Amino acid sequence: MILILVAVLVAVAFALHTRSRRDLPERLVAFSTAWLPADRRGWRQALVAELSAVRGHRERWLFAAGVLRLALFPPASRPASARTCATVGALTSAVATAAAARLLPTLAVFVAAFGLLMTACATAFAGRWPRVAPSGTRLAAGAAAIVGVLAVAAAVVGVGIAHPAATRDGTHVFSLVLAASLSMYLIVGLSVTVTGHTTRATRWGGVIGASAAVVASILLAHTSTITGLISPVIAGATLAAAIVVGVVTGDRSSATRAGVLAAVLSAPLHFAITVVALESSHPTTLTNPYDINAYRGSGYPDVASYLLGDALGGEIVSFAVTPLAMYALAAVAATGIDRLRAGAARRGTGPGLATRTGRTAG
Repeated sequence: MILILVAVLVAVAFALHTRSRRDLPERLVAFSTAWLPADRRGWRQALVAELSAVRGHRERWLFAAGVLRLALFPPASRPASARTCATVGALTSAVATAAAARLLPTLAVFVAAFGLLMTACATAFAGRWPRVAPSGTRLAAGAAAIVGVLAVAAAVVGVGIAHPAATRDGTHVFSLVLAASLSMYLIVGLSVTVTGHTTRATRWGGVIGASAAVVASILLAHTSTITGLISPVIAGATLAAAIVVGVVTGDRSSATRAGVLAAVLSAPLHFAITVVALESSHPTTLTNPYDINAYRGSGYPDVASYLLGDALGGEIVSFAVTPLAMYALAAVAATGIDRLRAGAARRGTGPGLATRTGRTAG
């Protein structure tokens, strides 16, 4: 698992390096400022230009971190809405955490972290919403993001009710990782609805790819084909979305975003479907010597709790690394399509192919 994760990180670093010769702080500033509210979009050029005057590795990273904070929590254009969301969210989180500590103590840390992060997300979006007119694909993407996050929370709580020992997390690492991952998925999914940085083709490709992945997850829910560190179902949807959008638009950035969007919108629902399928199958058999030996000293009250706890931990790890791996996969696919189109244009076999400037080749 560690080797696979390292390979994914290397692939992402290579993809980023091939796309730009800028250092990481400069790329972080450019990425962060791209998500500033429309009325503060002029800050982008000023911040990027100001970074060029900053000297020193540490100072540049501190500057980039400050810009990222500004992009995530800019001065609210609707401060009253932001304060209301913060107050209501904090109170709701406190009540939910108290209830979990009493009724589902193994999930109390997850509920607390999830509630606070959701409050922060809601507060940030409340101060910026809306910036563009909603459309069918924007609303579909936003709805899918919200439903997916709620489905994951419901699936985990369901396991906690049926098999409390399966959600036992002594170090609280899995609880915090899952809460942080859910927040990231929600932010990316809702950003498609709130901002105007995605093209129509990107949104369609992401929504259709995610829909196909969810349908496949349901059909394959009780088979072993959707298990593993990276789901083949989500990987296939990511590749398909990136390739189709790349062929249609001829734009590498749009193709990459479509692939990532398909993964981000489908992964939470895939996670929930997998967990529900695992719990409903009532696993009771240890099938290999490792599990037999590990179960004896694990302290789990029954085999089902042990197997569900192990499976849930693996799904959380997969859930956390999926966006990183799918970004690398989508970037590679988009780059391949871009080079194939460029090669065809140079050979004179691609008349009519769209270029990034919107003109036609040939």
